[in-house]
Amino acid sequence: MKAVSSRVLLGPLALAAALLAAGCTSTVTDPVAVPQPEVGTVQNDLGRRSPEGGYWPRSVQLGQNPELGPVVLDGQGFTLYRFDNDSPQPPTSTCTDACAMRWPPVLVSEKITFQNLDPTALGAVNRADGTQQVTVGGWPVYRFTDDQVPGQILGQGTEGIWFAIAPDGGKAAPPGAPIGS
Repeated sequence: MKAVSSRVLLGPLALAAALLAAGCTSTVTDPVAVPQPEVGTVQNDLGRRSPEGGYWPRSVQLGQNPELGPVVLDGQGFTLYRFDNDSPQPPTSTCTDACAMRWPPVLVSEKITFQNLDPTALGAVNRADGTQQVTVGGWPVYRFTDDQVPGQILGQGTEGIWFAIAPDGGKAAPPGAPIGS
């Protein structure tokens, strides 16, 4: 039988010890407070819908629209909206069925990250279908299916009740314009 050298055994043992030590020293952080880079090049993430019409983005982030100023976007840069028929206090989501197919609610998933947004403005509301929807400033958040290119704001002002959502949950408005809530 051939003798095994101590060098052959020490290499894997040292690697295992280093990996174990690294695993013991890692810290768990709140995903809301830690910005993480978006991975991938998906152009229109609306293919990731639930059967009920919901939408699970990988991230929700602060963005800047040239016409409206600060707005909330998904990870691909698509504008997110609020619905005046909803309520922020208590948070209530009223867009269901056909409405949710045109305006998919932004649903909470365990892998969602929030980038450059005030964590105290973020939350979730339980929907009638059992899913949880992201809220900003208490307002439930939606995508608009007619926005086909990141940065579009085709939903802004639709029917006088749909507005791009500002980082505090208010209605995004052109710089210098009065901001309605």
